[in-house]
Amino acid sequence: MAKLTSFQNDILPFFTERDIRAMSKAFNLASYDDVKAHAAVIYDRIRGIGGAVMPPPPPRGEGPWPQTRIDLFAQWIADGYQL
Repeated sequence: MAKLTSFQNDILPFFTERDIRAMSKAFNLASYDDVKAHAAVIYDRIRGIGGAVMPPPPPRGEGPWPQTRIDLFAQWIADGYQL
């Protein structure tokens, strides 16, 4: 059986300190509960749906995630938001 994607091991490392600070007014990207609660919105924004793509390109951010990260975030959702 394949290992389920987890927030702590697979998703949290994708969020930089800069990302966490930038989004702190909306929700806490370092918090499992906040990311789970906003997963659909985060998934849309990392794909550039519903607003500017996140994270923003330099100099404001490290730039959009590669497709492999986006796919892993989608897998985490599909796996049932494992901690």
